[in-house]
Amino acid sequence: MATSKRDPSRENSALTHGMEVLRLLAVSPTPMTSTELARRLNLHQSTVSRILKTLSGAGYVRKPDYHSFAVDYGVLTLGGNANAQFPLTTRPRATMIALGERANGLSVSLATLWRGDLIYFIRTQKGHEPIPAVATGYPLHLSSVALRLLVDEPPREALEALELSKRRHGWERPTESVPETPTASLKMARELVSDECLILFDFQNTGWLSASIKIEMPGQPAVCLAVSGPGDIMSTAEIVAFLKTGRDEVVQALQ
Repeated sequence: MATSKRDPSRENSALTHGMEVLRLLAVSPTPMTSTELARRLNLHQSTVSRILKTLSGAGYVRKPDYHSFAVDYGVLTLGGNANAQFPLTTRPRATMIALGERANGLSVSLATLWRGDLIYFIRTQKGHEPIPAVATGYPLHLSSVALRLLVDEPPREALEALELSKRRHGWERPTESVPETPTASLKMARELVSDECLILFDFQNTGWLSASIKIEMPGQPAVCLAVSGPGDIMSTAEIVAFLKTGRDEVVQALQ
């Protein structure tokens, strides 16, 4: 009797597509249809339907209504149990809380860029509970963290990351300060980096600032310490001083 042979490349492709579907559902603010998922991932709808059926059976996807899909509680258990394995989510917690208390109302974040997605390890702000690790579907061209990390990457790779973000999230321009193209965004970011910091004014909203400084440590991915909020809380000099001091404190906490 003849037996069918396994095709490892096909199995790996199916696994990759399944993770891509799960990622899109996880970062989407609303449920998505199989048609929309297929279009966004450039996959046949029958392929996406099979993936959704498998993920639903495993408890990672649910159907909030007849036509659409969203992540299920299995995603929370997976992510929650994994957080403790990453030092960037645990060791600097007390330091980040202290920085949030000293930031005069600005939000303080520790974040990185991973395969085209922003990952926030922790976010703090005076008077608020710390927000634990979360991956976002935020457009990279509006993020000081993403742009600060990208300016140190090879130009081609940096441009590809912004082009991918544009395909995923569009190219929203909340204000006229936001450049019109990925190439212009990289050029602007390189010009704005000063004293190790990238400070963006009037990007997400008029009167709003976002600023980041890069942190590099052996054995850890490059990350940024960032602040964001109303632009009149700190002067440029105060922002730079805060980020530099905060970077040293985070590095000390991670050692």
